[in-house]
Amino acid sequence: MEDQSFYYKSGLPFSTSLALDLDDISLRVNQNKASMVIIDGQIGTGKTTLGVHCADYLNGAYIREGEGFRFDESKSIDLEVGVALGGSDFTKKLKLSFEKKQAVLIYDEAGDFNSRGALSKFNGLLNRVFETFRAFKVVVVMCLPFFPSLDGSLMVKGIPRILIHIDNRNLKYGDYRVYSLWHMFYILHKMKKLIVKTDSFRFTDPCSFGHFLDLPKARARKLDVISTKNKLDVLGDVEVRIEGFYTYADLSKRLGRSVSWISKTINIMKLPCKRIHRNKKYFDENILDLLSQEVERINVKQNLIAD
Repeated sequence: MEDQSFYYKSGLPFSTSLALDLDDISLRVNQNKASMVIIDGQIGTGKTTLGVHCADYLNGAYIREGEGFRFDESKSIDLEVGVALGGSDFTKKLKLSFEKKQAVLIYDEAGDFNSRGALSKFNGLLNRVFETFRAFKVVVVMCLPFFPSLDGSLMVKGIPRILIHIDNRNLKYGDYRVYSLWHMFYILHKMKKLIVKTDSFRFTDPCSFGHFLDLPKARARKLDVISTKNKLDVLGDVEVRIEGFYTYADLSKRLGRSVSWISKTINIMKLPCKRIHRNKKYFDENILDLLSQEVERINVKQNLIAD
């Protein structure tokens, strides 16, 4: 029997008004319309926790009984399938969610937005994916530190339908405010005039507001294991960058040669990599010097032939 401290009297883990907003999202998806829920808030406010609650509801895990709800664990989302940690994981899990007949996919930014280049790349990916993803009939719940990170063209296309902004969380519960797409445009407009950008939420009345509880302990532990693994991967990425290692793509940019040429030349010259992380080979500064010499040798040879 699940500990009832993780649910309100309604049987839901969040205020009842949010269920009505999520019902509208489900209706749009059934009408073959692209729909996305955005959850934003500072680090540690419980974005992914609330995302899982919303995903379970959208997947049909909360069944109406009289004036309340009953939780059906068999219809809760499979966290291994339904939580995408980072952009590369997102496209894989979108297809997998469709194949597993899971109606929701949670995207957790998971360090993706640590640079402007990564942000631009991911926004480009989103624009391509959302042009076609409504055919999958999968709702995307996107957890971000700050929703203006998203490309504004997604809003113009009407893809995000609600914004759930978490503004506080304590040991017992979290507080959130819900804004419509219409409100999001006004929030963005006000941000342009404010020094403290997040103040724009205080100056815009929400459609509704409420609270949410933590996940049941076993589920929270499983989510933490998935999240911690990704954070360790991100930490490893940072570590190899700090140590000055190069990938094939890095060497390609530095030398002005294709990735295939870099890979082929390294194999011919039998140059060893210094480290393998997440199935990627990393090389140190010495290989850059050796490949530079090879590029110079080829250039000299080509000049002699031309003469």
